[in-house]
Amino acid sequence: MKFKLSIAVIMVMAMLGTGCGVKMQSSSLKLMVPEQERTFAGALEFLKAGKEQQARESLDKVVAAPSITGITDEALFRLALLYIRDEAGRMPARTQSLLERLENEFPRSIWTRQAAPLVSYLASIKFPRDKQRELKTLKDLNLSLSRDNRELRQTIERLKSLDIELEQKIKR
Repeated sequence: MKFKLSIAVIMVMAMLGTGCGVKMQSSSLKLMVPEQERTFAGALEFLKAGKEQQARESLDKVVAAPSITGITDEALFRLALLYIRDEAGRMPARTQSLLERLENEFPRSIWTRQAAPLVSYLASIKFPRDKQRELKTLKDLNLSLSRDNRELRQTIERLKSLDIELEQKIKR
C-alpha cells in the first residue's frame, strides 16, 4: 500500500514539475491536425459563406487524399450534393460515382445511410432519363427518314415525268 502511494506521489510530482513541458506550441498543434482536416474545415467555411466553387475544390482535395473516417465520408456526401446542383438537366454521373465510393469505402458511416435515399432517387430517375434520351434519338431519326422519304418521292416524280417525256418523243 505504501509502495503504491509512493509511486502515485512521485508521478504527481513529476507531472507538476514538468508544467512547461506539457504545454503544446501552436506549431506542433498544427502538425497534430492533419492537412486533410484543415482543408475540410475550410470547405465547410466556404459552404457557410456561400462559396460553392471554392468548397467544391477543397472537398475534391479532401476526397483525393487518403481516406480518414469521419472526414472523407462526409466530404464525399457533401461533394455529391454540390455536383447534383451543378449537373442539373443531365444524369449526374459524378454524383453517382461519389455516392458509390461512399457506399463502398464507408458502409457503416452515417453519411452512407443519409445518402441512401439520394442513391435510390438517382436510380429511379435514370430509367426515365434514358428513355427520354432514346425518344429524342428516335424522333431525330424519324425526322431524317421523313426528309429522305420526301426527297425520294420527288426524285420518283421527276423520273416519271422524264419517262413520260421520253415516251412522247419516241412516239413522234
